[in-house]
Amino acid sequence: MKKIVLIFVLLWSCGMYAQNDTIPGEAEYRKHYDCRYEEGNILVVQKKGKTLDYATSWGVGNAGFVIRMEAIYDLEFANGKRYRSGVIKNITNDSISISTTMNAKCADYEGIPYKIDTYALDDIKIARFVNDASLGFFTKKKIDEDYELVVLKVSKAKLCPAVLTFPKRNNEIKVCHYILTKQGYSILYETDGFLDYMEYPVTWN
Repeated sequence: MKKIVLIFVLLWSCGMYAQNDTIPGEAEYRKHYDCRYEEGNILVVQKKGKTLDYATSWGVGNAGFVIRMEAIYDLEFANGKRYRSGVIKNITNDSISISTTMNAKCADYEGIPYKIDTYALDDIKIARFVNDASLGFFTKKKIDEDYELVVLKVSKAKLCPAVLTFPKRNNEIKVCHYILTKQGYSILYETDGFLDYMEYPVTWN
């Protein structure tokens, strides 16, 4: 799987601890968040008759999209419950586990409990992708009989969050998860429970 990089424009405004293959880098990263690039499952949501290459699919296309653990997706399930900023915590051959929101501070701000819910894969009914966060515009995909859900075991299954230092906020360190939008992955960060989008693009090598 291709490695993730943040383009330079992000680096001048905040520092970044990257989870990588070096022992010092991993140790520093895990002081803030325990996530490792290791073998596990991803979920390929693809239109029937199409083949989606998970290694090159980092956005939302006509063929579908890929769900990766530790990233955020806006999903609605068969019981009508919608998770607008839920982190995918686990994917098995027949189930998916998602947090109610990004972290406990967000849950307090939103007035909901922070917990992990598990659903059958067939319970995923709608996926939404932000077009314009400021205006609240979304692209909605119904996961119906036109789609198939394929679980694949890969060597690096998680999309580990960025750990960023914000110099303009007294060098506050934040764990910032990636969220899949219509334009590709963006970064979400939290301030006193309120979620906002980083105004810089993410690119992939």
